[in-house]
Amino acid sequence: MTRRPMNAKRILGIFVRQTGMAVPFGVFFNLLFGEGFKTLPDYFLVSLLFSYVIAASIWVNRKWVLPRILRASRFEGRRALILEIGSFALAATVGSIVSFTILNLTVGHGQLTTGKVIATFLAFTLLFSALFLGWVYAMRFHRNYTERIRAEAEANAKEEQELRIAGEIQRALQPDHPHVTRAFAAAGAAIACRTIGGDFFDYFDLPGGKLGFVLGDVAGKGPPAALLAAMVQGIFTSHVEDGRPARTVERVNRVLHQRIVEGRFATAFYAVLAPDGTLVSCNAGNNPPLLLGRDGSVRRLEVGGLPLGPFDDATYGEEETPLRAGDTLILYSDGVSDAADRNDEAFGEERLLRCLGPACAMEPEQLIGHVLGEVRSFSADRPQFDDITLLVVRYAGEAEPAPSAGSVIPAASGSVSG
Repeated sequence: MTRRPMNAKRILGIFVRQTGMAVPFGVFFNLLFGEGFKTLPDYFLVSLLFSYVIAASIWVNRKWVLPRILRASRFEGRRALILEIGSFALAATVGSIVSFTILNLTVGHGQLTTGKVIATFLAFTLLFSALFLGWVYAMRFHRNYTERIRAEAEANAKEEQELRIAGEIQRALQPDHPHVTRAFAAAGAAIACRTIGGDFFDYFDLPGGKLGFVLGDVAGKGPPAALLAAMVQGIFTSHVEDGRPARTVERVNRVLHQRIVEGRFATAFYAVLAPDGTLVSCNAGNNPPLLLGRDGSVRRLEVGGLPLGPFDDATYGEEETPLRAGDTLILYSDGVSDAADRNDEAFGEERLLRCLGPACAMEPEQLIGHVLGEVRSFSADRPQFDDITLLVVRYAGEAEPAPSAGSVIPAASGSVSG
């Protein structure tokens, strides 16, 4: 128990409190047994005696008796609390008996020992001890509850601040503006269902003027998923110099398998687009991206393999797809297709295709805004329950060859196994 140092201010506070407590008791007993105002001072002095003696008895119990009892019993929790309350009840009773004895031996002149007086005294002693202890512990419980609520509020505020900072860091790890060249235009957006999420996207400039891009989705939500997403994104960033997507994904999987927590995994789609329109892609368990041709055709890119992380020996395939100017590739996480309305009906791929159809002429950034608007309109006021991520890549047509940065990695031909 915390012991505050004794000083003049505290002594004065004890004096005022104990004197103040004697006033209502003096009035009460004077109304019950006295003879009006002329006996009021006598009952006030009697109440003052009881107040100070009981306070002294409780102080002795708190300072010396109770600590020894608790150490000897080694009780904890509720049992220790019951023992504490019992000790203070006994201390208050002892203080009342001492006060009554002093009163009987002084002003009472030994006339307060009749059975009726003693029975009345004991009844009031038990009643007021119970009321006093009830009031004391009610105040203590209220104070403890208030302190706990305040501590929880402060902890929640600190956690929210930390999550906001983590969200800012996570957003800083992802591209914050479209990537536009003469041959490509790419834009992405990630909206976490909480402050931070488990989705990510990125794009990379590769030798030979190629564009590498990835969209990933980590199982789970919140901080654990966000940490894993940052790790997966970092692993991709360190392995994209190899222009073969299947080989890159295999390396990412091996590295992730060595570091991942059991039961966690990630899905990802990684592709490399060359200036001549050759797209080589590998899908590691992610939603198949939609390749929308300028002629209205739709193709799903599904070749790849298992999700990343669980299996060290997983192998991955890749497919090569020639693009024509105006072809658009839509990568999305399951937060888009699984967004539900009030009737628990999912947005689904069909609705996604319907909203993409008339909007394919839009620039990638505008197209993303259009799709997100359709998803929000479909979901109405229902809270978002999964991270939503979109990445749009448009092939503008073959540009003049870009200067090579180092050696040029030849594009893969056909569907191969990584």
